Amino acid sequence: MSDVFTFPVLAASALTQAFGFLYRRAETLLDRRRGNASQPETVPAVVVGDPGSAEADGDALTPERLEQLESLWEVLGVYGDHQDLVRPEDERLRRNLGQLRGLLEEIYGRRITFEGEDRARSGTRIVQNLGQVHGSAHALKVQTIGRDAAVEVEQKAEVLHRGASVTAAEINLIE
Repeated sequence: MSDVFTFPVLAASALTQAFGFLYRRAETLLDRRRGNASQPETVPAVVVGDPGSAEADGDALTPERLEQLESLWEVLGVYGDHQDLVRPEDERLRRNLGQLRGLLEEIYGRRITFEGEDRARSGTRIVQNLGQVHGSAHALKVQTIGRDAAVEVEQKAEVLHRGASVTAAEINLIE
């Protein structure tokens, strides 16, 4: 997904928006996990592509990821309380923000990309690791997908038996 050790140097206003989006998304996950209501999410213009909704698959939020999320959210809390401290030259901020983005991308199974970055647009990521395939396996099979949809499929199969097939994406109509 992303290089968890870095977050790009963005213009100050873009970095502030990116920080706010990632920090609030983490807060939303934590609030829902605690049974608290969360505020509706607004996706800032600095997000490139579709980052998806703030709803996460419960299985993806493992105890380890939840612990990491709480830790990063706490570390970044000073910036959440004082957004005037969000500055492009702050390497500690960018390192922790890179880790938070990487973690959120794992939880949501989607890239989160910001304007000015040299990486694929925000969108869905599907990872399919298969052992032995006897029949057919599809990572993505949809009737209709939007023209601007960003989907990344990574597939691995250890053994394909005679007559087996593996399909990354089967799309009937692009609108």
